[in-house]
Amino acid sequence: MRWIPYAAACAMFLASADFFVKLASSRISSSLGAMVYGLTTLTAGLAWVLYERATGQPQFATPQGWGYAFLVGLAFSGVTFLLYITFTKVEVSVGSPTIRLTAIVLASLLGILALREPVTWRYVLGVVLAVAGVALIVLR
Repeated sequence: MRWIPYAAACAMFLASADFFVKLASSRISSSLGAMVYGLTTLTAGLAWVLYERATGQPQFATPQGWGYAFLVGLAFSGVTFLLYITFTKVEVSVGSPTIRLTAIVLASLLGILALREPVTWRYVLGVVLAVAGVALIVLR
C-alpha cells in the first residue's frame, strides 16, 4: 500500500484546486482562469521534463501514450472550464463533492467495463454509498 501517501497528497492538491477555483471564479473570467491554469501546468510539466533529462532519468513515449496524454489534457481542460462555471453558481461545499463522487463512480465503472477490473460486494456497496452521498449533499 505504498501508493496511499501519494493518493493522500493528490487529494489534498485536488481539494486545494477546487477551493482556489471557487475563490477565483468570481474574480477572473473562466477563459482567463483556464489559461492561467494551462500556463501553470505547462511550466510545471516542462520543469519536470527538464529535471529528468538533466538527471539522466529515462523518458519514453509510444504513439498511444501521446494520444492518451493528449486526451488527459483535453479532459482536464474541460474540468477546469466547467469548475469555473460551476463554482460561480454553487457553493464549493456542494459542487466539489458532487463532482468528485460522481467522477469516482464513473471512473471506476470505466475501469470495470473497459479494463475488466474485478467487481466485489464491497465495490457495489461503495458505489451505493457514494450515490447516496451525492444525493444527500445535493438535497441538503
